Amino acid sequence: MASHTGTALYVTFGGTVLDTDYRSFSASEETGLVDASGGADANRTYLTTLKDGTASITVMIQVGDTTTWAAVAPQLSGTLEWATEGTAATKPRHYAQAIVVSREKSMEYEDLVVGDVEFQLNSAVTDTTY
Repeated sequence: MASHTGTALYVTFGGTVLDTDYRSFSASEETGLVDASGGADANRTYLTTLKDGTASITVMIQVGDTTTWAAVAPQLSGTLEWATEGTAATKPRHYAQAIVVSREKSMEYEDLVVGDVEFQLNSAVTDTTY
């Protein structure tokens, strides 16, 4: 199987492209569990409950770019879309409804200004292709 780097990553939120100058992106999904063991069970058994997910991105903030920062204000909701291999035909595409939970702008002397944005997924992730 061929590996790939993240250079082709494509990320949008609410129609605003976030991947132009990104540093990192991650998305995770998980499910809740209920302990269903009891009585004479020798081992624990579990049932699955609700699924959940989060995503985060670190982007470089460009001089004069207020559009990107405004698009990821806390409490905004919209479609978060990501494609790790770009948007060419047959490439994987993932999307879900999401809410911006937090954003932080880091400004350090002799370093780039970056923004960290955390999303709470608000629907199931749809996995498809372009």
